[in-house]
Amino acid sequence: MVHSSPSAMLRRTLAIIFLTCLTAGAADEFTVYELLAPESHQFAITYDVTQTRQGAEFFLNPIRPGSTASKERIIERSTGKELKFETVTGKQAKAAGFLPPRVPDGEEFIKVHLPGPVPKGGETRLRIFKTYTDAASYYLKDGLLVFERPLGIKRNVVVLPKGWELVGCASPGIVSTDADGRVRVSFLNDRDDRLPVKIVARKLP
Repeated sequence: MVHSSPSAMLRRTLAIIFLTCLTAGAADEFTVYELLAPESHQFAITYDVTQTRQGAEFFLNPIRPGSTASKERIIERSTGKELKFETVTGKQAKAAGFLPPRVPDGEEFIKVHLPGPVPKGGETRLRIFKTYTDAASYYLKDGLLVFERPLGIKRNVVVLPKGWELVGCASPGIVSTDADGRVRVSFLNDRDDRLPVKIVARKLP
């Protein structure tokens, strides 16, 4: 297991605070975490969100500190159209007026170019695909798969790799099985802060 230093923990806490500021105007949030082979420390994320802020031409999606993002792709959900995006730093986003000054310069964000400014009373529905590598959040310990990650939005689903069964869950969740046999755990975060999710699974014989 990889342990975080106090400074790293502080950075993660601040990142969640910044995320709260950034998602003003965001609605309809739902995230699916599909856990890949645990030795890879990778999980594929599908994030649905709706930008409702009038006049918005971009949407900023933070890359959580400690995670390395890859395989990014963004579509507009209403049309399926691929949207242009780029990775920017906090410094770049602040210089363009997208972020408050307190955001650290070194933070990274996926900057999504919307098809056009959000009209009054309108919205732009996005689906963001990305894969995270994060050994501190997803790892093997004594032969068991462990996914331990605080989740900030209201609705989240974690899908285990095929061939693994759930043996422990630190937060209340609804357990079901996909058509392909993968176990999924659904969480509803009714707290005012992050939901501390910790899932433990073992490989089936």
